[in-house]
Amino acid sequence: MFVKLWMTSNVLTVNSSQPIVEVEQLMRDNRIRRVPVIDDGELMGIISREDLFRALPSIFDPSISPENLDRAGRIQAGSIMTRSPITVEPSTPLEQAALLMRTHKFGSLLVLQGSELVGIITETNIFDAFLEVLGAKKQGARIELKIDRKPSAFYAMMQVLKKCEATILGIAIFSDFSEEHQLVTLKIQSDNMDRLIDSLWAAGLQINRLHTGEKDSEE
Repeated sequence: MFVKLWMTSNVLTVNSSQPIVEVEQLMRDNRIRRVPVIDDGELMGIISREDLFRALPSIFDPSISPENLDRAGRIQAGSIMTRSPITVEPSTPLEQAALLMRTHKFGSLLVLQGSELVGIITETNIFDAFLEVLGAKKQGARIELKIDRKPSAFYAMMQVLKKCEATILGIAIFSDFSEEHQLVTLKIQSDNMDRLIDSLWAAGLQINRLHTGEKDSEE
């Protein structure tokens, strides 16, 4: 999967000369936690809610005079933005974007097509992709299989699913499960679950856990 499939398009932006009180209002009205700074179509930086918290004094602080509060609100966005933010392209693999976010502890990455801002990929987008891959929003049985690391084991699993006419709703592979095995998690639909389970065992595929929607069972 690629970033372009999961990013949020039509990103709200501000310019570097806007007062940060306007930036704060924009973020609060639209319930967003960060906003890119664009000048004449060029990405200049990004402002997070944390940046605003550091720049704007609290209205509940009695030591802050109204004049100083007003002066702080008129600080320009360019003064507090993070310059030259790390970006990705629409064609960037989603796992690479997730790794960048995890490594740098970012909550989002801006998406550029050339020099044009075309979207933003956030933690929420990553979570949505994860849920889609696992078929979390679809009704079906969940099967965990411990299979040999050899390619033939994966091929045998797919042959069983084809033979039993099972529909794959989601699939994930944990390749480092153990030295001998990888763990394959399937979300599937089948008209004959008993036949499918028997066929998996007959093919030498070990069922580690089965959840049909009623209860979990360990084989």
